[in-house]
Amino acid sequence: MSDPDSALVHTARGPVCCAHRHGTEVHRVGFAPSPWEWTPWEYATDGRFTGRWDDPNGVWRTLYTGASRLACFLEVLAFARPSPQMTAELDDIVVDDEDEAAFPSLPLGRVPRSWCTPRLAVRGAVTGWFALPGHPETLATLRAGFRAAAIRHGLDDLDGAAIRDGRPRTLTQAISQWINTLTDPEDQPVTGVEFDSRHGDGLRLWAIYERPGDPPISPHLTALESAPVMPDDPELGKAMRLLGLEWDDT
Repeated sequence: MSDPDSALVHTARGPVCCAHRHGTEVHRVGFAPSPWEWTPWEYATDGRFTGRWDDPNGVWRTLYTGASRLACFLEVLAFARPSPQMTAELDDIVVDDEDEAAFPSLPLGRVPRSWCTPRLAVRGAVTGWFALPGHPETLATLRAGFRAAAIRHGLDDLDGAAIRDGRPRTLTQAISQWINTLTDPEDQPVTGVEFDSRHGDGLRLWAIYERPGDPPISPHLTALESAPVMPDDPELGKAMRLLGLEWDDT
């Protein structure tokens, strides 16, 4: 992936660096039959989605894509990653044998192969200007505007590590709500946010903003190819290994 053109957008709070992507290859793992479409509102919780860069007021939606299938699989499977704290807490729970037989639950770190069935791995291209929250210029602006909020949420500071970690969600969503109001160097609304995955270096991700009047698929996206998610996909297998996951064949 080549380095994009970039430019500073000057705001009342300070400069924000934006990168221009023109036909950049992106991937997504989503639900059939329309993985490129905005997620239907009925799947929101109390009218709001919970992603890192989603709208805290539930007015517009965000579509997440990655530079590779691996990046996408790591993001969508992170929910199943075993947590040492959760493992310890579950070990302390005594489960009645009858309950276990009637309501079986998967062990932590296990994923049923049926997880693949409703999903598609798709490849496309994206064009637009994306804000770079981790860029030094942008980060200095965000720190000036959101450091107090970060401290209220229990962080020591608002730095690159906080942006990359993406927690608490209320903080990054507040930042995204502000970025959503910005215009790009061509005086058009910014397309979204370009950021790095918390799962490792080189795993680039994009959050694409829904705008008023947008069709079911963002006009900034071009769909190229689609295939079912298969359990033997090497990139899926790598993601599961990195996350400490195994297939459950019971």
